Amino acid sequence: MVGIWTFYGRRNELGALLEKLRGEQWFFGAVRGRRRIGKTTLVQQALNTLAEDKPGRRPVLLVQLPESTPTDFAAVFQNALREADLGSHIGKSDTLDDLPGIANAIGSLCAAGVIVVLDEFQNCLDGPLGPFPSLLQAHVDRLQDRPSPVGGLIVVGSVQTEMEALLEDRKAPLFGRTTFRMSLAPWNIGTVFDVCENHGAREPMRCLTLWTLFGGVPKYWRHFAETDGLDVIPDWEEWATELCERLFLRHDAPLREEGERLLGHELRRNYLAILRQLAERRSCTHAELREALPDLTSLGPYLKTLTQDLRVVEKELPVFAGESSRGARYVVSDPFLSAWLAAIQPACQAARVLPAAEIAKRLLPRLRTMEGHAFERMMRAASEEASRKNDGDFPLTDQVRGFWNRTRSNPAAIEIDLVAWNEESRCVRFGSCKRTADRHDPTSLRAFRQHVNRFLSTSTGERFTGWRKELALFSPRFSREQRARLEAGDWICRDLADFRRMLQDEARGPRGPLAASPKLVGEE
Repeated sequence: MVGIWTFYGRRNELGALLEKLRGEQWFFGAVRGRRRIGKTTLVQQALNTLAEDKPGRRPVLLVQLPESTPTDFAAVFQNALREADLGSHIGKSDTLDDLPGIANAIGSLCAAGVIVVLDEFQNCLDGPLGPFPSLLQAHVDRLQDRPSPVGGLIVVGSVQTEMEALLEDRKAPLFGRTTFRMSLAPWNIGTVFDVCENHGAREPMRCLTLWTLFGGVPKYWRHFAETDGLDVIPDWEEWATELCERLFLRHDAPLREEGERLLGHELRRNYLAILRQLAERRSCTHAELREALPDLTSLGPYLKTLTQDLRVVEKELPVFAGESSRGARYVVSDPFLSAWLAAIQPACQAARVLPAAEIAKRLLPRLRTMEGHAFERMMRAASEEASRKNDGDFPLTDQVRGFWNRTRSNPAAIEIDLVAWNEESRCVRFGSCKRTADRHDPTSLRAFRQHVNRFLSTSTGERFTGWRKELALFSPRFSREQRARLEAGDWICRDLADFRRMLQDEARGPRGPLAASPKLVGEE
């Protein structure tokens, strides 16, 4: 039976946010993250939990800023104020029909102990709502100097570059005012396993397919969970075809336009040009991007946003190279964007003139190829997560995430999917990832061992001289017979079921009180 959708993951983030909401000190927080990552859901979950607090329950006002005019904003604000029954905290002489009046009202509410949440705050950067941050600044400054207790203000936004301009640009009115900042990343693999188990996708291949398409973006998983009937389809090909058709290709598919919205809205202008180059070439160096995009005078700020803030692009380094290595390459690492640019977008365009069911069947070969690349990233992420548990399979201190460069001492290509090591125990694990376990055949195993030996003979591999070496094989699922045969040859076998067992407690978190809250960026 498929479970009911609920709040998944984010236990540490929720605990940290609740700690702020329950305090008596003034706070001005910012919650950021890419589109659909669950920012508003996290804030709402915290507010719902806060509403259950007794005694001392704190009033809350949540307002979603429209991408419209001050008049429309005023109407939205008045409706929210009415629904929350907080009009008594506003002075009788205050007007709420323009931006100064709304800013004054927010100041009055916070001074009276109300927590005000402004969602879609990036709409204040330009256009009709542009003056609002300057009007808000004076009230924020006054509230910071008021004695406790007072309320707080939280701004939530998804367009990274615009949120940066509003809060982190030195010329911005609200620069330096935030007391904490929270940036949401995609779900971890443990949470993905938990969602798969609860929503009819516990079978390993289905779990891999979904992670290939959605990564750790909660909204996309919810669309899948709310698609009726998929759990009763026994055959993977039929299931995957129906999944792609119903979520992406039909005229009413919920994710049919999602990639275009993300690329055209949140990653607009130069970001889109960079992403398309990376998708077409699969990976690019800084020099190759500069050559392909001569009109961009400075790539650095764009790549920083894509790699560090949005985390949809990954900077890959030659083995054991420093951060300043000129050999660094950039790849689209976000599963959804990678899948969209490589396969889903062309399929959606074709489905405008051809039957969606026919296009969905044609999509399956590309999907299998994408799953092979995605499975490598999934296993690297799962290995890191498992290592954070004391009883994890392999307690690593680091692992190689980069591509394999050719060296003068050994010009032959070296391809190893995963290298993880533990400095204390002086143990290194080499991993080979295959989408299906039967691909770990004698020919593949022989080639894998040759690649490992070739790497160990290079100058970069010499650091592992005298270390214990492990050879690990990864696939979504090993049968009992396959595992027994391979382990008899001293191979280590790990599949999704193994990682599910390792990560289950991490995904669901401790029972009872929330786990210890992490320190938020900007806290002293």
